[in-house]
Amino acid sequence: MVLSTQGANSLEFDAGVSVSEQFTDNVFLTANDRRSDFITVIEPWISLALRRQDFRLNLDASAEFGRFADYSSEDFNDYFLGAQARYRINDSVFAFGGLDFAWEHENRNSPDDVDGVKPTELHDASGFFGIGGKINDKSFRLGVNVRDLDYDDVRAFDGVTFVNVDNDDRDRLQTEIGGRLGVAKTTNGEVFVQGIYDKREYDEKIDNGGLGFQRSSDGFQAAVGYTGTVGEMRGEVLVGVMSQNYDDPRFGTTTTVDLGADLTWPLSAKTQLTGIVERSIEETTLAGASGYVSTSAGLRLRHSVAPNMSVAGYFFLTQNDYQGAARTDILTETGISLRRYLNSRVYLDTDYDFLQRQSDVAGVEYDEHRLTLSFGMSLDPRYDAGSVDLAKASGSGFYVGAQVSDSALHTKVDGPRGGGGNLTADFGDHDLTGGVFAGYRTDFGNLVLGAEAEVDFGESGWTHLANRDFSAKRGNSFGVSALTGVRTKNDSLIYGRFGLVSTEFDSTYQQGTNPLVSTSDRKLGFLLGVGTEVPLGRRVSARMEYQVRAYEDYDIGSPLGGGDDDNFANVESVARLGLVYALGGTNRATPEIEPTDFSGLYAGVQLGHGSLQSDNVGPRVSGSGVAFTLDATRAGQGFTGGLVAGYGHQINNFYVGGEAEFELSTADWNIERSPQGRIYSAKKLGTIGAGLRLGYVVNDSVLLYGRAGVVRSKFNTEYQFGGVSVDQNDNLNGIRLGGGVEFEIGKKTNVRFDYTHTDYESHSVNYVAGVDQFDTSEQLFRVGLTRKF
Repeated sequence: MVLSTQGANSLEFDAGVSVSEQFTDNVFLTANDRRSDFITVIEPWISLALRRQDFRLNLDASAEFGRFADYSSEDFNDYFLGAQARYRINDSVFAFGGLDFAWEHENRNSPDDVDGVKPTELHDASGFFGIGGKINDKSFRLGVNVRDLDYDDVRAFDGVTFVNVDNDDRDRLQTEIGGRLGVAKTTNGEVFVQGIYDKREYDEKIDNGGLGFQRSSDGFQAAVGYTGTVGEMRGEVLVGVMSQNYDDPRFGTTTTVDLGADLTWPLSAKTQLTGIVERSIEETTLAGASGYVSTSAGLRLRHSVAPNMSVAGYFFLTQNDYQGAARTDILTETGISLRRYLNSRVYLDTDYDFLQRQSDVAGVEYDEHRLTLSFGMSLDPRYDAGSVDLAKASGSGFYVGAQVSDSALHTKVDGPRGGGGNLTADFGDHDLTGGVFAGYRTDFGNLVLGAEAEVDFGESGWTHLANRDFSAKRGNSFGVSALTGVRTKNDSLIYGRFGLVSTEFDSTYQQGTNPLVSTSDRKLGFLLGVGTEVPLGRRVSARMEYQVRAYEDYDIGSPLGGGDDDNFANVESVARLGLVYALGGTNRATPEIEPTDFSGLYAGVQLGHGSLQSDNVGPRVSGSGVAFTLDATRAGQGFTGGLVAGYGHQINNFYVGGEAEFELSTADWNIERSPQGRIYSAKKLGTIGAGLRLGYVVNDSVLLYGRAGVVRSKFNTEYQFGGVSVDQNDNLNGIRLGGGVEFEIGKKTNVRFDYTHTDYESHSVNYVAGVDQFDTSEQLFRVGLTRKF
């Protein structure tokens, strides 16, 4: 809303509010004993912009009020005030500055969360100023940024009574002084160098931990980069070095590679893909750790159907590597949202988000599914109310189908053990299931919205045989979900889904001579999936999909309810192949097929998720001194990311090609018996491999292929028992079999969906008191993007 205009001067005012209802299945972000709740969130905001010939001023204020239906201790009131100014000194130089104030709460996913009875509150004040412009047609920017963080104390329960947690040792002042200078112009951009001096001064010289660390530090960042465009892609990238030197000599200096990227790629006139890479050295008060190196990479996809409708999706993967402490966390954030404007000022948002933390430290992992429905409004209209280019249905109809799945069940077991100890351990296995589904969907141009119901038949599960025998088995399931997708050229569909699933779980438990306890109950869970459908002709399509499901946890023991039950938390990953038959409905225009030639040299990137299982056999001794043999399947999940390159040749509709691959992985499993007992884990670190692809091109545009190859993967196994600590790396050979689907989404750009099973050779760990044997396999689903040369 423009309040006044006179020549180059204007005063613009806008304000709005959104009201949201959220559901989370994991309020406190724990692996076991999860708690769900509904949250009402109200977010008002206001902005004021003053524009004069040489001066610009932006003022912003916002608030966020959250109220939990059941867990009112988690209620929060957050506030923000901000001001940014810019003054043009002359045609070549400008000055800038700003102030921000925030009163907010710390999220439960913070690595420094102290499990307070309510979230930790903090005050965050920051200010910046500097100058920038151009000298001899080369850009420059010099500035200072100061940030003050003040954490409030919080009450926590130590197992006996409530105590006060003193957070004053987290209060600090952070100062950055830096600059960027353009050093060379190119046709479409500029090469630059930049440097930053970073000082972090804690209010208290020594922290409150038992070892009394001095956490103040100073450091620097130096990098070279490029900003501009390359072909259709625009943005900037940089690479350099960053270092932080700590006052405490026990910490030393952390020095690592600095990476950064912010790139935007327009896939079409209405579809935009953004890639982001960030790296930083962050602060922590985790005992023994100076800080952690945080590396984050992600993608955001936005598709505008019309001025009044858009869909967006995102995926971010972050690795936090703690310096000086044996801990590495992998955080995953992914979600999808749909916005529909009811008129030019009022909108409806539907959002689904999935968060997961994996770690090589047992007990700190979690996953969360969050569903949000929001109404919002603003004073300024977001599009012309009289526009004729608004979203409208272009086709709809029912469909049915059948599918076969590889279901991998992963269970995190947490429970008490003798002598006041506790066990946290990962178990799991996989098996084939089958099912049928039916749904209805509507097309809005290239956007597809739908709903689907499914029934799945089959079993997958695991068994633990030791002095305690227990097991979990997944049975039949029923699910409903919403689908959102985008049709690519040649009518292929890429989609995401979220929904609810009800699955039967049969569990058993027997301890010593106690009676065998058996339970059978249906558990409700959330599901998140990604997949593709490709047309085969005559209303028939082929489907390939991957889902992750997280269920309600439950207790089981022998005897049940005896005060020392274990808690079972089940997560399932499901890879599927199916056939879809369209029953008809409102006709929609289908594009004319453009034949695709899959011959030639190509290279690209791929991202995957899967499960890792290790059949674990080894000697054990019970608490009463009786020797026995452990027989269990350890299991966990994780992500992979890597590069692929190959060459293929298409003869008529037949395809043959060879391919090489390289990937890094976060897949692992853990077991920790504390304070006494075995602590061991296995992690897949990376893979190199080569294989053969054989396929057939259907509908002149879709490659269906099978693959077979060999891989060599590096595994790290850590084992602690009886005062002996083993840290062992093994390079294991494996046979990788699978298949997938590939099709073109842009000129010389293909997308692929790929699923493989890999059997590795076995390996063993000698921990002096005995030898444990591990026979490992892996199920891996990947989505890849390749470019032909």
